[in-house]
Amino acid sequence: MRDLVFWFAGTVLGASLVFGGATRQGLVSEAIPELLSLPLLALALPRALPFLKHYPSALALVVGVIALPCLQLIPMPSEFWSALPGRDFIAEILTAAQAPTSWRPISLIPSETFRALLSLLPAVAIFLAILSLEREARRRLLLVALAIGVASALLGMLQVLGGASGPYLFSFTNVGKAVGFFANDNHFAALEYVLLPLGSAALAETRTRSPAFLVAIFGAVAPALLFGLALSGSRSAIVLGALSVAATLAFVLTPGKRLGRRRALSIVAAFALALLPIAMGLGLLQILSRFAVQDLAEDARWRIAANAWVGMWSYFPVGAGLGTFPSIYPLHERATDLIPEFVNRAHNDGLETLLEGGAGSLLLLLGFIAWLGAATYHAFVREDAVKGRQARAGTIAMWLLLIHSLWDYPLRTIALETLFCFGAALQFAPPSPSHFPFKRRPREADRHTVGACGLRKAAPA
Repeated sequence: MRDLVFWFAGTVLGASLVFGGATRQGLVSEAIPELLSLPLLALALPRALPFLKHYPSALALVVGVIALPCLQLIPMPSEFWSALPGRDFIAEILTAAQAPTSWRPISLIPSETFRALLSLLPAVAIFLAILSLEREARRRLLLVALAIGVASALLGMLQVLGGASGPYLFSFTNVGKAVGFFANDNHFAALEYVLLPLGSAALAETRTRSPAFLVAIFGAVAPALLFGLALSGSRSAIVLGALSVAATLAFVLTPGKRLGRRRALSIVAAFALALLPIAMGLGLLQILSRFAVQDLAEDARWRIAANAWVGMWSYFPVGAGLGTFPSIYPLHERATDLIPEFVNRAHNDGLETLLEGGAGSLLLLLGFIAWLGAATYHAFVREDAVKGRQARAGTIAMWLLLIHSLWDYPLRTIALETLFCFGAALQFAPPSPSHFPFKRRPREADRHTVGACGLRKAAPA
């Protein structure tokens, strides 16, 4: 059963990162990770139940994610529904059309809220699976995500070189830029900077007889992720990528018993210097020019946020319904703020969440920030650097995505919200072998390890 959970978790994680990079609901590609998550939920939930009972905060995270959209889909009598904020104009339309009154849910567009609920299935499934997996299985899944991140960077290079005829996965995308398996260059950059701490934690805990070989692997992977950041052409890549590198070197790769911090840093620096001329020509100069030329105050996202703020109060405290923003936003858009592009997001994930979820979303956000603050304290202060390496990497990844969400919407993609929940699950201690009914027999290879790599010593004769 444990092996089944691991393999299904790897499948769902891989499918989410490859096919879950779109930002529009209802695409066929989203159905792949959603359908694959169903058997994983069936396998992982029974195994995770003891841990959910042992960790009330983990149970609260799962319930908080799925409770709000479920409540918004519960039908209520028309007299109650029509009295909710923002529903009066719909009630007037139904009255004018002499349509029969019927029970309706809180969500203005139930089908969109149901799709939003389905999009949460892979993230919830991964969270439950990680709770019930041992530390080594978690590390291997992180390596799966890291390999996909490197492949995404290579795909991004082909997209930049190919221009408009490049190999893009989505029809609505940033043509001419590196997006990898995503539809948006900013979200592709988010995958790369999130994988820096997560991948470093996985590599740092890799058991090997040759530390030099491991350092060489890290020296090839880290510059590939940084190269992908440069190719994205994203301003967020520069700011958050620099924060990710600093946090990874300071908190994930210390103490450097296996990789060796100085050797790892020197290898990364050498690879980065070798790739710098290519990065400058393919994307880095473009990013720097956007800082110098484009005035952030004139960015359309500020006007979108202002209209979304007005719309939020129109539906507060119940909200308009998760997933309804693309359809609801035009009702609150001022004529002076009209732009040719289709506005599918508020470019401020917190604000969009409040518009769709109202007071319920506000309480969930505040509760989650409080939990994340406590988890960060436990990961950075109360745990030693080796034992808490995965937890530290997870908190770094979550904070980076939350900061990015202040001016973008990375967590509106299945891929990044799945990685986000992966990082949340890493904050809970992995189960000990005593939790499993069957213990693995020790293999002969497990009896011999390299003391210099920080592994368990050879068994006494």
